Formats: sequence, C-alpha cells, structure tokens
Amino acid sequence: MSTRCTIVYDEHNFHLYQECFENDNVYLQLDGEGWSASLDTASVDWRDGESTKPRLALRIDVELWRKIVEGWGMSAWGKNPSVDHSRIDFDPEALSRFFTDSVQKKEEEKKDE
Repeated sequence: MSTRCTIVYDEHNFHLYQECFENDNVYLQLDGEGWSASLDTASVDWRDGESTKPRLALRIDVELWRKIVEGWGMSAWGKNPSVDHSRIDFDPEALSRFFTDSVQKKEEEKKDE
C-alpha cells in the first residue's frame, strides 16, 4: 500500500506528493526528458530499472518549497507564461555599446570631481 498523497501529477513528466503521515517535506519526482542534472560538471543520467526515461526524486523541506513557489509566482517570468520557450533576442553590439557608454560616463564623472 502506498502512503503517497498526490498534490499534482502529470503521467509523463512529474509527480508532486507528500507522504500521508508526514508534514515536513514534499516530494518531487521528475520523469521523462524535460529536465537534466549535473554534479560538478559531470553529466548525470539516472535510469529506473528497465525504463529508458530518466527519473529523479527529490525530498524538499515544505518551508523551502513554499519559498520556491512564492518566489516563482512573484517573478516577472512566473507572471508571464508567454515567454516560456520564446526566443531571446540578444544583440551583442548593443551590449558592447552599453558597457562602453557606461565606462565613458564613469570616467567623465571622475573628471568632474
């Protein structure tokens, strides 16, 4: 008999649950291909028995979990799911100009002192 109490579940991706008689932790099991992990830059790939899909289970203190969820919900990205998987436009020349302008401004401020 399982003592897992499901909080939220996606059959092919994850299972967030608690142990029924425990209020200290939540458990997050990640299945499938939507995640990766590394330890000291060494790629780690967990396989569960005969399955070809990697699986990872984490025990997370419930207070830490609450901070993670609250922080994500308050972030600009958390409030705007339209940016999920969107292309990030990056202009290296504009960034270079920004840094050059910042350095020049700082040098001018030093001269004015």
